[in-house]
Amino acid sequence: MRTPASVADLLAVSGEIARVLAGADQSAWNGRVVATSSAILGLAHWDGTLYLDHDAILAPLQHLYEHAGEYHAPPTLRAYRESLATILHEHAHFLGPSGATQEAAREGFVKPGSRELEEGVTEAWAQDHLDAYLNRLGVDKVAPGINSVRSGGYYAAFVPAVRHLTADLDTRNNQPPGHTLQSLNCQTAAGQFPLLVDHLYNSTRLPTLESPAATTRSHLESILRTGLSHLDVYELVAPDLATKKSRLTAENLLTHLDHEIQSAESAYTFSRARTPSPIHTAMSGVATPRPSTIPVTTPRPHRPATPIAELAR
Repeated sequence: MRTPASVADLLAVSGEIARVLAGADQSAWNGRVVATSSAILGLAHWDGTLYLDHDAILAPLQHLYEHAGEYHAPPTLRAYRESLATILHEHAHFLGPSGATQEAAREGFVKPGSRELEEGVTEAWAQDHLDAYLNRLGVDKVAPGINSVRSGGYYAAFVPAVRHLTADLDTRNNQPPGHTLQSLNCQTAAGQFPLLVDHLYNSTRLPTLESPAATTRSHLESILRTGLSHLDVYELVAPDLATKKSRLTAENLLTHLDHEIQSAESAYTFSRARTPSPIHTAMSGVATPRPSTIPVTTPRPHRPATPIAELAR
């Protein structure tokens, strides 16, 4: 691919490069970019339009190409990097599997825990893949040294919890680091929780112990949604405290999940262990016991709480 020579060139290829980098089947981006001067830095709108703040996002990129190949001080490189991090983050919101719709994603997004999960996944994945994104766009050549600087990122209330949770699931399922995060990033809000629950449930012995009609999966999903929803209370606190509380929330959530899983597995195992043999049953007249079942982010600066802010940085 030819290295973009202008902001317009960069924006034109930004979505497809993000999709390929993520390994997603499709992107809901419609190719439109709208410059704004509102209270948000970036917004992946439900209609497929990408909104970017002129002063904070587009102006630094314009400066980058006006001074292509020049060396800059770290603050200038960080401004470039922040702009491109926002673009990658917003494009990640548009990603999904084949056949995914924005309508279904929007319905999924309003369910408890979905916003926290999606923003945490999107930001964590974008942070991890920003250098690769810049290299594929050729920005490392246009702005020498841009990969040598770092910035803090956003959603300190969500990202640490998501990282801890997905890393734990990687370990449980004997997957390489980042596998669960990558998989979730390729889903819309409609598919993220089902996939998350699949990864958790399939890492246990329950698939071989209980029938598909059992309610354990829905119970585990309820625990996950409640736990992730709780992260909201840390969105407006200082980033260091938000990071600490976010990770602690994930640790407590995993402890709760482990307790429920162990209880469910023990219930089935105990029930089977006490099942009399056919001969004993015939002699005693005791019916065979039935197996028991288990009953049923710091936001981007100036980010408003609007119905479509779910996909804003």
